[in-house]
Formats: sequence, structure tokens, C-alpha cells
Amino acid sequence: METMSNQSTINIDISRLPLDVIIHIMSYLSISDRMAARLVNRTWHDASLATEFIDQELMIFGPPRIDHLYDVLNILENSSRPFYNFIFKEVELKSTMSLWRQYGSFIKSLHLFCCDLSEKTLIGILKHCNNLRTLHISSSRECFMSGRFLDDDSDIKELLEKLKFLHELSLTYNRYLTDALFNQFISICPNVNTLSLKGCEISFHCGLFKKFYPNNNVITYASESVLTFFNILQYITTSAKQLKHLDFSHTLIDGTSLATLSKLEDLRLETLKLQRCNQLTIVGIRTLTYHQINLKLLDISFCTRITDVSLVLICKHLKQLESLNIRRCRAVTDNGIQHIQLLKNLRELDISECEQLTSKCITDGLCNESFNNLQFTDNEMDIEAENIDFNKQEADCSTNNDIRNDRMWKLSVNALNLDESCITSIVKCFPNLRYLDVGYCFIAITDITIQNIFEKLIFLRTLKVIHCDRITDAGLMGIDTSDNVDIQSLQVNVIEKPSESLLRISLRSRAEEEIVCDANRTSYIKNLLKNISTSSPLTMPAFSLTRLKGLRELDFSGCTRITDVSLKHHFAFIELRILSLRKCCQITHVGLEYVAKNNPAIEELDLTLCYNISDLGVSYLAMYLHRLKRLHLQGCTQLTNQSLEYIRDNCKSLQYLDIRHCKKITTFEIRSLPFLHIECTQPTENNLLLDNVHVPIPPPMYK
Repeated sequence: METMSNQSTINIDISRLPLDVIIHIMSYLSISDRMAARLVNRTWHDASLATEFIDQELMIFGPPRIDHLYDVLNILENSSRPFYNFIFKEVELKSTMSLWRQYGSFIKSLHLFCCDLSEKTLIGILKHCNNLRTLHISSSRECFMSGRFLDDDSDIKELLEKLKFLHELSLTYNRYLTDALFNQFISICPNVNTLSLKGCEISFHCGLFKKFYPNNNVITYASESVLTFFNILQYITTSAKQLKHLDFSHTLIDGTSLATLSKLEDLRLETLKLQRCNQLTIVGIRTLTYHQINLKLLDISFCTRITDVSLVLICKHLKQLESLNIRRCRAVTDNGIQHIQLLKNLRELDISECEQLTSKCITDGLCNESFNNLQFTDNEMDIEAENIDFNKQEADCSTNNDIRNDRMWKLSVNALNLDESCITSIVKCFPNLRYLDVGYCFIAITDITIQNIFEKLIFLRTLKVIHCDRITDAGLMGIDTSDNVDIQSLQVNVIEKPSESLLRISLRSRAEEEIVCDANRTSYIKNLLKNISTSSPLTMPAFSLTRLKGLRELDFSGCTRITDVSLKHHFAFIELRILSLRKCCQITHVGLEYVAKNNPAIEELDLTLCYNISDLGVSYLAMYLHRLKRLHLQGCTQLTNQSLEYIRDNCKSLQYLDIRHCKKITTFEIRSLPFLHIECTQPTENNLLLDNVHVPIPPPMYK
């Protein structure tokens, strides 16, 4: 008897799904994907307007659309959907704008950065926002310069009722903020649990406080000339039970002030940010660790006086810590880093740019299972002592391959003097990493170690390998040539035809030899790809970049040995949003064609100083990257006005374009690009290679 199995396919039209099903599907999408999906039809558009989705969207006014502010406002007047979150950057605001009357009752967060607004305008705006949860006012000098904010008692009473739901207040980088203005602000915000005074000119010196408050150090009338820590401390004392998050970054807070703050009764902080506070000493850190044991996030990056003693105290007492940032704390050594293993709940760690760290901090510290709680003696009587002796028990420091830390999801070891064994330890110890920054680790990142990352860290969402120029196409493509030809040897030894004379000397310079090496390596890989087959296991790809299927941000800046070959064969990611190929000089239009076709979700692309890119390459980007919002083409000297025509005709979502030092592009064509913030400064002798990005200090070459 014959049996027949009938296979039937069911075609489902996703555009006709029920509304609740569509909402459930959208909950798995990112904001960008959701905004694209809403264009399917009316039902999908309605599903995208669910409250949980709108809460994640931001309405941004200012650069790059500053010239069309009022055109956008006119469009919003005819919109029927609500908007909850607004950001204004470098714009002139007026309280009479219809925006506040129409959307004020819906606004939950309002961010004002470098905006031109008076105190009366700000009061008028806040009166419309009766559901505000977050308020950020940064670098708005006109608002505070007069010192007459909230002079009217009726305004205070009205705003006190309007802002009763406000939980987060940020007054960053306001140089004219005084004790009087600060007190007026907090008087209308009774329920704040998050306060940020980052970059404000706060006086922490008790002598200056006595000068303005000579009446036995009691504040009876707030000063209109200076912002003092003691006045802020008085507010924190009265609100200690509700305050959970504080930010004093970029201020002159010292050890004594931090100690005074930490010892406040009823204060139970969960977040404390002290970035670039160079006056911090062991006095404040010691007291902080003894009293604020509930801290979950601590940022002391760029604090030059943080030493191993401070780090050990943090690791010993702050057991609840989930995020620790000690970036560029140059006095920290391997001995201090070893104690980080005491933080069992740690999920985020940044130890980048710490000059004294070596490979031991990873292999013998973070990733060493044999690490026992190192005993140390701490002289409680001598708080100023910086040279505490540690009774380190010399244990076997061999790396254990089975150790795993499933909690850690973000790790940054940028610009550290590491070797290859460190990367091997990281991938084995932290298998669930979502974010990894190993930029400027010149020695540690090779074709072998990058393939270890591809093999083990398959959950990565962000990978940064900036200026790791030992990476080649072979590493990205996962080609294992250990039994054939050593790809790495092609980086050093130039393959030449046997010469007739053994005494023949090459007259090439080192730079010329590098060029020949790159050409030989690329040619070899191309030939190898042609011969790859399933019946040849020796030439089968090992672990390539394509294993990281969930990548959303990828930074290969300065990886000069990457060519079109790897972009063509192993560079396809559905969710990739941000891609940087800055200074990858061997990339041409050939590679860009495959990048554009295989990575349709790219929103930001950096091709700065890729001088082999032509107009044809830009045409591929314009045709296939429909979501492109930011494009950096600085220093691409082959580009002409034809590139601008491609961008104008196809890039409807583009908001930012950097075409500085593109000598063949004329200013006449630039004016034809609407709704764009364009950087087009012409090159001079002094700014020929001008970069506006933060570049960390690289470590010395590994010996």
C-alpha cells in the first residue's frame, strides 16, 4: 500500500492580522523597525501608536532641522496623535507657540539644550506641562542670567501643582545658577528622586561659604551670586529619603564634601556619577563605601586620584554594584583590578585607558577562578594613607578555561596593553557579553583572537575594534589556513619570485612593502575563495563575522587591512544600525555595493578618509540604504557633485552629511540639499585632517 503525504502551504497576509497580534509582533522590534513597519497600512500604523511604543519615541527639534522649525510645527498642528518626549537643541523658544497648548498636557519629558529662552518663556512653557516626569535644562544662560526666575508667588503656587509628578531634574552646565535660583527651582519640584548638577560651577570651599553666609554658617537668605555645595547639601538633607540618583560630574567636589554627603542620615543612593572630579581622594571614597552600600551604579571615570586603595574599598563594601566605570583612572594597577571579582552582581565594567594595566588584570584577575579574597590591612586611623599594604597570598594564577560569568554583558578594555591570551580569557569567562570594546588593543586583536570572539560571543550587539590593524580579511571571513599558507606571514614577508642572485637587496621602503603585502594577501584570499568546496575541509571557513547575527553597532575604524573581499562575502546583518569603516583605505565602490545591499537597516555610516571611494560607491549607498540618517564622507577626495545628486534624489531620511575636505564638491550643489545639517568646511593647511571625535590615549607597544 502506498502512502502519500500531501504538503500544503498556507500563505498568511501579515497586513491583515488582528490589531492585538500586530502590537505583540511590534513589541519585538526596535524603534527604527517599528517606524518602518507602520507604513504597511492603516492597521499597522494604528498598532504603532500603542502607549508603550509612543513612550519610546523622541521628537527632536534643532540641528539638523533648525531652519525648518516652524514648518515642522505647522505640520504638528494638524496631527491627531500624541507626543510624549521632546528635545530642543539650539533653538529659540517662545511660550506662545501652539505646540505647548496642543501637546503640553501629554509631555512626559522635556529636554532643553543650549536654547534661547528667557525666564518668563520657561515659566510659560512649564505651565502647560502638567504631566511632566523629566526636565533637563542645559547651558541656557539667558534663563538664569537675570536672576529673576519665579519672583512671582502666584507662579510658584501654580507650578508647584503642575510639576508634582516631576521625578528627574537636570540643570547641567548652567554657569549662572546660584543658590537663590537653585532653591527656587526645587521649591516647585517636591518629588524629585534624580538630580543632576553636572558641569555647574559649584563652590565646595568652606571659606567661600563663610564669606557669603557669615551668620554662623546658617542659610537664612540664599545668595544670588554663588552656588555653594552647602546650600545644595541642605536640600539633599531634607529630601534624603526620596533622592536615589545624584550626578556631580565635572565639578570640584572633593573628598571631604563627598564624605559629608555620604554620611547623611536616610540617604540611600542607587546611582552616583562623579566623572572628571579630579579633587576626589581616598577620604570621600572610603566614607562613601561605608555608608552608601546600596549603590548599583558608580561612575568615577577620569578621576586622576583614584588608586588601588579606593578600588579595593569599592569592591569590598559595595556588594550591590551592577555598573562600575573607572575609565582613565591612571593610578589603578593590576592589583586593584583583581578585586573586581568580589562584585558578584556586576553587569557593566569599563576599565579603558588605565595606563598601568597589563594582561595580568584580565588573565590573573577578572578571569581567574583561583582568585581568593585577597587579604589586606587597612589602617582606619590614617585616612590619608595611600600606601596600604596588601597581604597578597601568591596563588596559582593559571587561567581556568571553565570559569564563566553569565551576568557580565558590557565590557570595555579600550587602549589597554593586552596580549592574545587576554582575549581568549574574556571570551571564555564572559559568554553573554552584549557590548565589547577592544579598540586600540594593537597586540591582542589578531585574526586568531577575532575568530575566538566570533566563535564564543554570539550574543554581541556592539563590537568595537578601533585601530586594530592586524585584522585582515582572513580573520573576518573565518578562513583557517593553518595547514596551507599562513595569512599572517603575508603581513610581514613579501612574496617575490626567486631571484637569480642570493645577494639581491630590495630597495623598497617599509611603506612600499606593506602595500605589496596587502596586495599579495588579498590576491591569495580571492584565489582561496574560488577553491573552497564542501569536500575540502582544510579550506572550509572556521568562525566568521556572520556568526554575530544580532549585531547592531560595528566599528572597524582604522583597520586598514580590511578590503572589499570581506565586505563582499561575509558582511550581512539584518539589524545593523551603525557602521564605521573610518580610515579603511582599501575599500572601494565594489565593497560598498554589497554593504548597501546586504545591510538595509544601516542608519549611520562613517567612511571618513576612505579616499578610494568614488561617486559610484555613493550611488549604491543612496539607492539601497533607505534608512540612512547620518553619513560621514570627510576626506573622500574622489567624490564630486554627482554624489550630492544621488543623495538628493534618493536619501529622503538623511539628516546629517559630513563632506569636509571633499575638494571636488562645490558649494553651489550643497545648497540644493534641503533639511540637512551639512559640514562642508573647506580644507586648509591647519585643519586638513581635522577630526571631531574623542580619540583615547593608546597604550605603549607591548614588549
